[in-house]
Amino acid sequence: MRRWLGIAASLWVTLLAGTGWAGEVTPPGPPEASQPVARINQVEITYGQFKSRLESFEKERGPIPKERWGDVLRGMIQEEVLLQGAVADGLDKDAAVAARLEEARRQVLIEELIRRKVIAQARVADEEARKRYEDSKPLFSIETVTTSHIMVKSEAEAEAILKELQAGKDFAELARAKSQDTGSAEKGGDLGALRRGQTVPEFEESAFRLRDGELSPVIKTEYGYHILKGGPRGTVVQPFDEVKDRIRQMLLQEKQRETFMALLADLEKRAAPEIFEDRLR
Repeated sequence: MRRWLGIAASLWVTLLAGTGWAGEVTPPGPPEASQPVARINQVEITYGQFKSRLESFEKERGPIPKERWGDVLRGMIQEEVLLQGAVADGLDKDAAVAARLEEARRQVLIEELIRRKVIAQARVADEEARKRYEDSKPLFSIETVTTSHIMVKSEAEAEAILKELQAGKDFAELARAKSQDTGSAEKGGDLGALRRGQTVPEFEESAFRLRDGELSPVIKTEYGYHILKGGPRGTVVQPFDEVKDRIRQMLLQEKQRETFMALLADLEKRAAPEIFEDRLR
């Protein structure tokens, strides 16, 4: 049912602009929440109900301009018309429908209990996140590789440099003389320790595949043509600021899980459920 309402709401907001029903709903002056904005067979839709639905839509889709508020109200009216039609047909008395309604009621109540007593209760302080970081630094260590490169603009020039390197020319000297990456050229092509995600995929793949001292074939990227020289591998611990959000989320999930299990254990203890396993045959 909730899925139908979501689908219907989306259709109402996007498709009803041409029905002639779009228009501002807000009456002069701020209305009372209990003030009706529509009535269908003596069933009222109040301004408070309308605003609640509007806020729900805006939370999902962003601001809805006032000239489209009429579409939202029209959707609520159509929803009520359909509901009244279902009741008129006696569907609320149908056993299968009643079972589905009961299942939906149970699910909504359980979800709200968890939201209020588990999700809303869990909090993670900054000092907790910092302590987890300090206690678990190996978890935040990532692989690095020291890499050097020579970059030029044409493939032909890159292939010529590669042949010189394969013939024994010094990589650092050629980088200083011919690399067009001025930032690394003056350091003999040295890029330092690279982490994954710091450079374009084709460059990264080659850098992490090379053995220490090994030369790559010519690699093309959006910046030009490169020859890479592999270097030693290592690890580096990510700074706290880079991982604090991940740590907070991890701690939050742990707390929510602990709170949920404690709540469940308490409710089970108070409920003292009886189990008749011999009847499960």
